[in-house]
Amino acid sequence: MKWGRRWAYGLLLLVIIVIGGALAIKQHLDAQNARQAEINRSEGNRPSSQKNASRSKNKPKETVKFQAKGSGDHADAQTNDITMYLKKNHFVGSALIIKNDRFLYRRAFGYANYADRIKNRTNSEFQILSIQKSLTAACIMKLVQERKLSLKTPLAHFYPTISNATHIRIRNMLDMDSGLSMKEVGSARLLNEKQVVAFAVKHLSSKKSEFDKWQYQPVNYVLLSGIISRLTGETYKKYFEQTFIKPMNLKGTGFVQDQPLTLYKTTGYRYQKANQFSQNYRRPFNETQASMNNELGTGQVYMTAFELFKAEHRLLQGKVISLANVRILHTPGSSSTYGGGVYNQTNGIRSHGIGYGYESSILESRDGKNGVVLLSNNYRPAASIQNLSVQLFNRVMNGKLN
Repeated sequence: MKWGRRWAYGLLLLVIIVIGGALAIKQHLDAQNARQAEINRSEGNRPSSQKNASRSKNKPKETVKFQAKGSGDHADAQTNDITMYLKKNHFVGSALIIKNDRFLYRRAFGYANYADRIKNRTNSEFQILSIQKSLTAACIMKLVQERKLSLKTPLAHFYPTISNATHIRIRNMLDMDSGLSMKEVGSARLLNEKQVVAFAVKHLSSKKSEFDKWQYQPVNYVLLSGIISRLTGETYKKYFEQTFIKPMNLKGTGFVQDQPLTLYKTTGYRYQKANQFSQNYRRPFNETQASMNNELGTGQVYMTAFELFKAEHRLLQGKVISLANVRILHTPGSSSTYGGGVYNQTNGIRSHGIGYGYESSILESRDGKNGVVLLSNNYRPAASIQNLSVQLFNRVMNGKLN
């Protein structure tokens, strides 16, 4: 009897060991699969269950390959230094630094959705806001390259009812020295693309005295979006998808009004006081559908940090328009250095956006090989990420980060 009990206990122990080992192996494999899925998605290979059905099923061959950063004491110390710098300045969001087509730094901070305790990831999706204007400008220049438009074409060719439209050229609108402005943020009523443009035409102001003087006015890019639609016979959204999303295989990029609810979607958070430096998540920003549509061509796109860098990288390397036309597009139209949707610096281009609880910042070298992208869903005026990205980019270009 005793021998029978011992045999039963031994068999039970063996079963427990086998089951425990199987569970441990399954956990390990699940973790490996999760990590691989994360890596795949960050480089544009989102699992098929999450693919947008409206996008191309055939994955184009990507000619640009980014290498992983090196390892060792220097790399670890540098990574820790950057992390401490961002934490010290209470950064929330996704940070990306690339040097000579090599990932130098990728890390995320804070929460994408605090209520559900979902943390930001390196491939979380953020609104890029006014940075979208740089891509809208590239769409216009593509049409110029195809001889469907000229930078000297007067606005009156498309919208003759606008005052002074015969004097305002496409170039003026790209550089925001057209004299056009609009106080209204747009209609409170939900409008489609054509209606958004019509609303802008009806409510904008055109002052001849302000012509040829730089004034940041998004309405210029709303009208440019309308021109894109008129020349192509398609919506701005569809032309944007055909120019950037499909050929570049961007899986974490789209329009905010269509953004699916996934672990990668972020919520924008309001600041409570103008002098608030540290982050909090007490006031999520609930943007209306009407507001999303009103931002036509000016700030209605979401992207991951890497996909934003990739799109600008491809543009700067002549993959969207020729290099000659990139140089023409990125020619400053005034002392503001603004030209073609970006601020043109001696060491590269800079673009910045703020709105709906988000802040976005990108700087890239002229050859597209180096850059810094900071995307945040917790905007605070007292802790703007713009200064952080400029300082990091200068360190990259000065050889202090490598």
